Amino acid sequence: MRKLVVIFTALLAPLLAIPAFASPLKVFVADMNAVGAANRDEMKTTLQTLLASRLNSDQIMSVASAAEADVIVSGTYVAIGKVFSVDALAKTSAGKSVARSFVQGESQDELIPSIGKLAEKLTAEISRYYPSTSSVAPAATSAAVLSQKKDIIRSEQVRPATTSEFIKPKEYEQGSTGGWISKRLPGASNLMTLGAPLPDGSRQIFLAEDRRISFYRQSQEMKLVTEAELGLNEKIVSLDALITATATELYVSVIRSDELSSQVWQLQGDRLVKKADRLPYFFRVFSLAGAPAKLYAQSMGRDSDFFGDVYEASLSGGSVSLGKAIKMPRYANIYTFNQFADASGTVFTVALNPDNYLVVYDQTQTELWRSNDKFGGSELYFQKEDPDNVRVTGDKFRWIFMNQRIQVSSRNEVLIGKNDGFWVLGNARSYKKGAVYCLFWNGSSLEEKWRTRDTQNYMPDYNYDEARNELLLLQTVQRPGITGRGASSLSIKKVE
Repeated sequence: MRKLVVIFTALLAPLLAIPAFASPLKVFVADMNAVGAANRDEMKTTLQTLLASRLNSDQIMSVASAAEADVIVSGTYVAIGKVFSVDALAKTSAGKSVARSFVQGESQDELIPSIGKLAEKLTAEISRYYPSTSSVAPAATSAAVLSQKKDIIRSEQVRPATTSEFIKPKEYEQGSTGGWISKRLPGASNLMTLGAPLPDGSRQIFLAEDRRISFYRQSQEMKLVTEAELGLNEKIVSLDALITATATELYVSVIRSDELSSQVWQLQGDRLVKKADRLPYFFRVFSLAGAPAKLYAQSMGRDSDFFGDVYEASLSGGSVSLGKAIKMPRYANIYTFNQFADASGTVFTVALNPDNYLVVYDQTQTELWRSNDKFGGSELYFQKEDPDNVRVTGDKFRWIFMNQRIQVSSRNEVLIGKNDGFWVLGNARSYKKGAVYCLFWNGSSLEEKWRTRDTQNYMPDYNYDEARNELLLLQTVQRPGITGRGASSLSIKKVE
């Protein structure tokens, strides 16, 4: 019997040293370099995401870090005019080259299919290097990894968080509750603003599509009261309501045939009446450092998209008068900044930079802090002719995207929206979910106080109704097409 045991042990010993084939080969796509790309940071992240998702298959599993990978893929994207090339190199975790391949294309429209072809080439070459396996980890190594799992806290080991509409650090957890959601609203609205509160508890809500303003009264349902439509060559890029002692005024920033040509409408009963037209300003109504809301304006330059300082403004008849100037950091514009004050009353400026990082400046416009994560994100844009750069960009137009606005509460809390997408590539953007973050200044950095759960759709706009302590989230449930306007929905969350 002892001799039989020895024979079986001898037969099984070689098998224990054979690589385990049960799991797929683990591949990590490292940061991709981008040369000649207009939006370099966005392009690097997009290429990494696209290649990782297309490498993922029954044989290959994309992992989130190099530490857990058997193979590491790096690459470089090079663009010269419209022509591009993507080169990729795959190495083992020990540094030995496994596969090298490239693809190229004649325009950005070919980039996504080209990444798919590149993934196929790399998969084929990697499979030849590992002809009959999807994993190179020996059984002994697997056993060692398993023995260490008790030192790693996995998500399934963490106690599930309490169900809430707001995800908060423990010290701020206050049991926030959900609220109300509308039925499907006609039109894929880009913008939302709130009018005056009504005696019966209902709300005035104004939504804007590219060429349409819709006035709703919100109580138990969203009731459409009236609409106003703009001309074929006009596009709405911002919508703000200013509540005066006598009426609700709508300040509508409009691009007409490459030029700024804004309008002012007034709500008279249940009708929208135009009070002013062809105004050469971008408008915004908001609260600086938690002060009462005011009207602000900024000009458009001949060669720049936003020109000069932001000014306090007022409407007199059909013309706009400019008052006190608000100095802003470089790159900030009327829609991407706000101000808040700390406990001692010191005022700081917070702005989204061109790469969508949140930056805090002191009163001398010196940068104090920059976020590690990107915020903002919008699909709303306007275009201007850009003949000087057509050779570089391959496009005779410059695309200017309108970002998420920063709101500041009377308690000097900073609120900012954040959209994430399944692909954001140059001028092509398609977001699939959004959230609103509430941040506060702890003396050295902006710290998260709470955030909403992700919406199930792109979130083009939001608004914090501080008087009712409610957050309104606008969502696109169907994008517009050739034959339809698309659809939207509005949800209201109670902040407690």
